[in-house]
Amino acid sequence: MNTQQSFPSRVVLYLSFAATGMAMALPGAVLPALLQHWSMADRQAGLLFFLGWMGSSIGALLVRPSRSRSIAFGALLTGLGATGMAFSTKTGGFVSMAVFGLGLGLTMTATSLLQSARNEDRRGPELNRLNLIWAIGASTCPTLAGHSLRVASARMIFCALGLFFFAVSLWVFLLERDPDRGAKARPVPVPWRKGWSLSLWPLPMVAIMLLPSGIESSMGGWIAAYIQRTHHVISTTVTAGTLFWIGLMLSRTLVSSIGALHRAERVVLRVSLCVVLAGALILIADSATLGALPGIFLIGFGLGPAYPLLLAIALQYSENTAIFFMAGLGSALFPWLTGAVSSAAGSLRVGLLVPLGASVLLLALGLRVSTYWGRSELASKADDLVAG
Repeated sequence: MNTQQSFPSRVVLYLSFAATGMAMALPGAVLPALLQHWSMADRQAGLLFFLGWMGSSIGALLVRPSRSRSIAFGALLTGLGATGMAFSTKTGGFVSMAVFGLGLGLTMTATSLLQSARNEDRRGPELNRLNLIWAIGASTCPTLAGHSLRVASARMIFCALGLFFFAVSLWVFLLERDPDRGAKARPVPVPWRKGWSLSLWPLPMVAIMLLPSGIESSMGGWIAAYIQRTHHVISTTVTAGTLFWIGLMLSRTLVSSIGALHRAERVVLRVSLCVVLAGALILIADSATLGALPGIFLIGFGLGPAYPLLLAIALQYSENTAIFFMAGLGSALFPWLTGAVSSAAGSLRVGLLVPLGASVLLLALGLRVSTYWGRSELASKADDLVAG
């Protein structure tokens, strides 16, 4: 059943969802400025990413039955985290980043669930639309951040973002309501409750879910700093970040347009994983020239469909939230590990060997996991025939 939604409500929620995409890309886009402002080493920057994206993973698990209240609370936390990033000392910045990520995870998940419930008869198109809106926000962030840094500072950017999310929180709290009028909304399962088990999936499936989100957050977080150190040109730094997110957006748009071709999905997945590895190799091998930019675009383009397609395989086995938590854990772990290796080696190029190695593992596991496509459904049908 489709629940009526006003035009202003749809506009506000779409704009806020685009803003969550911008917010996820923002720490990476302004990382060079943050490193300078707080005099941080790469190891400390990696910890900053870890706290933010681990907070995002946890926030996704804290959505309550009232989706609208969850959005309001998540937007409030995001605003508080962004404001904290603007005015905190270096130590306070770590706490603020964790709050920032927690709010984003809560806001993104609750918005997806609310819009899904409001559009039950066209849930797929609505979620695809949200996914595209998020990617548009992320892809515009590096350019906007680059222009803003020329006339202002990272502090002002985080302040503006914080004010926007405070306004969203107030709007949702006062004007948005959940679509369930009669029955109570079903509570969102959280992984520490009974039944949370990774044994529901084959081990390669569990392992691979760490990788696409981990590579995406690691590359998205560190590309701006890497390109600035190798090219020393602000315009190239901005272009690099934009190319990454545009590649991701374009491939997701393309794959969604051929989504009806179910037989092509396995081929798309394998090709995408090969493209990710090729892009990572080009980026690491060609740091001295603008040849690195095509590599960055290819990484984003290959990663775009990888996570949704792998998730489609995983959900054949169970819709338990454990698999989502594993993906979130990867997005927190790999940027931190990249920063730690970079500090230890004294070279961010060496640090980026972490997502490169993950790309190799992603391809190897992906070729194996793609053979699971439809296996769970076939086994279920066989069980039904035996039972019949």
